[in-house]
Amino acid sequence: MFYRVAEIVKRLNLDLEFISSGDCIDYSPVTGEKIASFPLSDAAHIRIMIERSKHAFEEWRRVEPNERSALVRLFGEELRDKKEELAELIVIETGKVYSTALKEVERSIEICDMVADMQYRMSGFSVPTQGKHLVVSEVWQPLGPVVVVTSFNFPLRVWVLNALLALVCGDSVIWRPSRKATLTAFAANSLLRRAKARSSSNCPEYLSQVVICNHENSVVMAESFDIPLLCATGSPVMARNLQSKVGQRLGRSILSVGGNNAAIVTPSADFDSAVNHILQSAIADAGQRCTSLHRLFCHSSIYDEFVGRLKSAFNTVYVNSPFERQSRLGPLIDKEAYDIMRTQLERAKAEGGIISGGNRMDIGLYKDAYYVQPAVVEMPEQTETVKTELLAPVLYVMRYDDLDEAVSQINAFSQTLLAGIFSNDLKETGRFCSSDGVQSDAAIVNAGMVGYDMAAMFTTGRDNRGNVTDVWRPFMQSKTCLTNYNF
Repeated sequence: MFYRVAEIVKRLNLDLEFISSGDCIDYSPVTGEKIASFPLSDAAHIRIMIERSKHAFEEWRRVEPNERSALVRLFGEELRDKKEELAELIVIETGKVYSTALKEVERSIEICDMVADMQYRMSGFSVPTQGKHLVVSEVWQPLGPVVVVTSFNFPLRVWVLNALLALVCGDSVIWRPSRKATLTAFAANSLLRRAKARSSSNCPEYLSQVVICNHENSVVMAESFDIPLLCATGSPVMARNLQSKVGQRLGRSILSVGGNNAAIVTPSADFDSAVNHILQSAIADAGQRCTSLHRLFCHSSIYDEFVGRLKSAFNTVYVNSPFERQSRLGPLIDKEAYDIMRTQLERAKAEGGIISGGNRMDIGLYKDAYYVQPAVVEMPEQTETVKTELLAPVLYVMRYDDLDEAVSQINAFSQTLLAGIFSNDLKETGRFCSSDGVQSDAAIVNAGMVGYDMAAMFTTGRDNRGNVTDVWRPFMQSKTCLTNYNF
């Protein structure tokens, strides 16, 4: 696998010596082999990077907005030119199947196009006053250095969204990627540096930096008064720790943490369509994404027939190396993820759950890789285990008799990012989507949850980002100006 990585690195024209000369070991979940090693940054080096980012910000904030947008467009061109190589890196580092990895790169390119036009939406206001010749107006200005913390399940797209919004707003960026996806981060930042070299504007050297560090040292950035905004994607434990540090200094944070999503199947649903959407929503990226489906409520009158068809579909999922184009399910990210999955399944079994699938599979000679069958777990009720977020291809299925009962069960868990319903009854779908229905960031009718991660990034939810028209606002600060023309 290392030789395959070396070939991709050569095609990307990256520094092979740098990615094989450190203490941070990067393993591929596809085979379990070591593929790269990076130097770890300590607290002292992180403080130096923050200082560099401050100086870069002072230069970049003076660059015209149209020139900032031009840099974003150039970066989009770099991504287009190397999208196959980036997709292969994502497959190697995360175990995503190739088609999904390629889609992530393509979505990142779409973000470049969207953010490049964001300058035309950055507007303030002016209001009349009671005094004659007095004008009150609002001006938006760059915020400062922005830290972006990303997880392994979206190693490119989450950074692209946050970093490019920061850059187009006039901010500098420090990227702290997951230590399980450092190679993709290094490649993406190198492409941004090439875009900077092609740009006609004054692009500071340290406009975007990548820092690879352990969690303890990443707290240095959360505690720094020189970092006005921290964007973090990851586990709730990580988010709570970082947010507490940012909150103590009254800084800003944008957090995207977890998501134990749920769906309802009613008697009027189209079974074939529902099975296909539910299967893909549960197994995409091996269930290791915040938009994965993990809870399903099925009406008692159709439970036996529908769950039987669902289990048959799960049993036919082709599990193999993500480089196999027919593969629908790749490996879990590492042994820790597998151990957590097995522990959760054992707890579910102790609570009365009936498990179908979920066993580890031997794929080729990859003894250090963790491939598993997707699992359907029939539960007697929604237990604490069911409400515990799990990054694995596991779907908990429960009966319900009344729609209001199912909706209340979905709402019993506060981290429901997405909720779906499969029904051809207008009253049921209306009840589900109403203000008295599901309390989730998005309500989805007769569709899967794959592809709705972008909607989750833009809608007003627990990260308080706002909708697509003003998604730039958290990356800037407003200033109210009072002008007296009567002098």
